[in-house]
Amino acid sequence: MKLKKLFLSSALLALTAPTMAQVKLELPKGVHLLVVNEQDAGYSALGFNHRPVLELPDGQNQVVFRIGKIVMESGSLKTKYDSVPIVALFDAKETTLSLEVPNIETLAQGQAYDKDPRFQLLNHGQPVNVKSDQLAVGFTLSPDYLQLTRDYNRSDRVASLKTNPRSATPVQQSVPTDSKADEMLKYWFEQVSPESRKAFLSWAVQNMD
Repeated sequence: MKLKKLFLSSALLALTAPTMAQVKLELPKGVHLLVVNEQDAGYSALGFNHRPVLELPDGQNQVVFRIGKIVMESGSLKTKYDSVPIVALFDAKETTLSLEVPNIETLAQGQAYDKDPRFQLLNHGQPVNVKSDQLAVGFTLSPDYLQLTRDYNRSDRVASLKTNPRSATPVQQSVPTDSKADEMLKYWFEQVSPESRKAFLSWAVQNMD
């Protein structure tokens, strides 16, 4: 019951975010936002952070995302797959865009995608011109995606954001951090019975993206 209250509170918090943006970006299930216009997108290591629609200001925008989902490894064995982080830079105004990524169901497909990551940004079915690149994270277990993106943008790479960070735009308010939610989730997880923990973990594995 406590876990249900936590999820309900998180959902209500998301619904109260301002909706002043002019561009909407629809994200498929399994896509996790890491950084948006040099702002922390609230990436959660626990995986409960899918946002179906991202609101952005008109003009140039930069998003850093990755694919994350449970896939088949071998036989009936399943594993968590996280793709390489992708940087996407694009221009749009007063429209709704949709992001399309490959349907990855196996670890082998994911490994192939990492070698040649491809995606499409569509405007009413028509491809949008996007500058894209991989965000190098090295061998760090817990990468600082925000700092890595800022370092990337100070370079001359193809998808670097050359304008000043949009700290005053509505998108900053529409991308809340999930760090406190993670802490609360861990706290309530420790409070419930072993049976409730098992039930929750079973549900989480089936619904994690």
